[in-house]
Formats: sequence, C-alpha cells, structure tokens
Amino acid sequence: MNQDVDERLGRLLRADAPPERDALFRLRVIERRERLRYRHRTLTLLGAAALTALLGVASFTAVQSPFAAGAIALLGLAVVTAGVLSVRGVLQVLELARGGG
Repeated sequence: MNQDVDERLGRLLRADAPPERDALFRLRVIERRERLRYRHRTLTLLGAAALTALLGVASFTAVQSPFAAGAIALLGLAVVTAGVLSVRGVLQVLELARGGG
C-alpha cells in the first residue's frame, strides 16, 4: 500500500515539474541581447561622431583664430569622448538621483 502511494505521489510531482532547459532558446536569448547591445553601441558611436563633427564645424565658423578653433574642437572632442565612455555610469547616477534602486 505504501509503495503505491509513493509511486502515485512521484508521478504527480513529476507531472508538475518545470520543463527541461532548452539550449536553443537560451542561445536565441543571448543572440538577441547581443544584437541589441551592438545596435545600442553603434547608435551611441554614430551620435558621438555626429556631435564631434558638428562641434568642429561650429568652432571653426564661430572663431576667427584657427588655433582657438582647434583648441575648442579638441576640448569638445574630449568632452564627447568622456561622455561616451561613461554613459552607463551617468545613467546609473541619474537613476539614483531620481530615487531608483
């Protein structure tokens, strides 16, 4: 009697068991995340390149001295580069400032 109850209980527990892990599904999820990360990096770099070009053109048209315009363009390039390299940190600080976890 006890053996029958144990077998029936075992069958019931196995019926409600979670499905086995699907390796193909996991690979697709990883691939999708990597594609999104690549797209995000590409858009960030394109935006930084456009901003740098715009800053260079604006500095050379606004200032008469080529030396000063070059210095402004280099300073702007440094600021844009620092911003691109620290985007993740800046976003974390902004989320913390808004009261997020």
